[in-house]
Amino acid sequence: MTERRRRGRPTETDTDTSTAIACAALQRFAAQGFEATSLREIAGDAGVDVALISYRFAGKLGLWKVIVTQAAKHLREALESALEDMETRTAHDRLGHSARTFLAYLLDRPEVPRLLLRDITIDSDRSQWLLERLSLPLHRHFMELARAAAQERSEEPAHLQFRVANFIYSAASTVARRERLGKLVDGIEDDATFAAALEATLVEGSLAL
Repeated sequence: MTERRRRGRPTETDTDTSTAIACAALQRFAAQGFEATSLREIAGDAGVDVALISYRFAGKLGLWKVIVTQAAKHLREALESALEDMETRTAHDRLGHSARTFLAYLLDRPEVPRLLLRDITIDSDRSQWLLERLSLPLHRHFMELARAAAQERSEEPAHLQFRVANFIYSAASTVARRERLGKLVDGIEDDATFAAALEATLVEGSLAL
C-alpha cells in the first residue's frame, strides 16, 4: 500500500491510524522485544498495511523512538501536573507526591516499563536514546525534589543520588515483573495491595520519606 503524501495538517483518520500503530507496537515490543518483533506483526495487530508503517515512521527503529518519546512526554506531563497544586506544600510533601504519581503511572501502563527494561540494559543506540530521552530527565526531576527535601530538613541522606536512581529503576523493574514476583510473594494479585507494598518499600524506603 502506498499512501500519497498530503500537505497540511494530519487528518483525524491519520492521527487515529498512527495511534493504533503505536499502541500495537508498544504491546509487541514490551512482550517480545525490539529484535524479535517484526513490522508485519505490528501491521497485523493495527490492521494496516506494513508499508504504511515504514512510510509514517521511517521503519521499526523510527517507530520505537516515537513510542519512547511519547512515553517520556506523557510521564513528564503527569509529573508536572501533579505538582501544580503543591506549590505551597513542603518539599518533602512534593517529593512524596511526585514519587507516588510516578508509581501510579507505571501501574497504569505496565507495558511501558517492560519495554524500557528490555532496552536500557543493552549496550546499543536504543539504550543511549532511552538514557537521554527518559532516564536522565526523570533522574534530574527527582534529584531536584530530593535535594530540596534534604535542605528543608538540613540533612541530606547518605547516597542520595543512588537512592533516587534505585527508586526509579526498582519501581520500573518491580512493575514490569509483577507476575513473576507474584509467585514469590503472597497477596499482591490485588492492585491496591501491590500499590501499597510498592509505596511502602520504595517511597518510604528508598527515598527515606
